[in-house]
Amino acid sequence: MGSLQDQLLQAGLTTSHNAKVAKSEKRKQQKKQKKGATSNPSDLQKHIQQTKLEQQKKAEELNQTRQVSLKQREQEARVKQILEHHNQDAIRGERTFNFTYQNKVKNIDVNEKTQKALSGGRLAICVLEGQFYVLDDEPARKVAEVDEKYIVFHVEPENKPKDEDDPYADFEVPDDIVW
Repeated sequence: MGSLQDQLLQAGLTTSHNAKVAKSEKRKQQKKQKKGATSNPSDLQKHIQQTKLEQQKKAEELNQTRQVSLKQREQEARVKQILEHHNQDAIRGERTFNFTYQNKVKNIDVNEKTQKALSGGRLAICVLEGQFYVLDDEPARKVAEVDEKYIVFHVEPENKPKDEDDPYADFEVPDDIVW
């Protein structure tokens, strides 16, 4: 008596082609088992799902970092537009206005009117890419809404009520002395 395969062929229940296909499938299965590969389809599906989840998490993280960098670039572009549009060009003069930036004393040459406006809080100094801009109070506040790091010097105006008994109320106090 021959193998089961031979018996099925003699009985006419299968063809020689089907027998060869079955034999090759059996050989493939044995090879996989020797290599340690899983033949269980559910394990393979679990592995595929896990890989897809990991790829999806990586894609989400990458997308979030891209969104953050895009938002930062948009903010910088907005600030740059405000600074370039509202920059005061007619501020140059013979006086020097000193302010601190990154723990260093910086200065700008300004005229007397600009110096009083800066010390009074009507003007502000902003920085972008190492360049200093002088802005009015309102655009400076818009820049501060985007990010405070762009504002270098801005004095908040004091709204103190005047003391009626002050004997020196009629005298203006200079903010700096020019020699």
